[in-house]
Amino acid sequence: MLDRLEHALRARPELPAVLTAGRGGAPRALATRGELAGLADAYAAALHARGLRAGDTVGVAVRPGPRALAVLLALWRLGLRGAVLDPGAGPAAPRAPPP
Repeated sequence: MLDRLEHALRARPELPAVLTAGRGGAPRALATRGELAGLADAYAAALHARGLRAGDTVGVAVRPGPRALAVLLALWRLGLRGAVLDPGAGPAAPRAPPP
């Protein structure tokens, strides 16, 4: 499945990949497929350069949006397990119950 997604991102890099609602509810692109693929490439290279290998676990603090999706793609590509945390969530964010 990841291979198909990677192919789709690279086959038509000019198409929108991440949309949001703009003024009046009209869709607005936050990132193209090419931009998302490029970000994922950069994050994968950075994670690999830090010595992370398939099966390793990594925590990543990134706000929701194109960068978060690119981080997830990079993690999946490298076979990493990830905990993606929103640094803007604040103290009111849901917490796991104590063991």
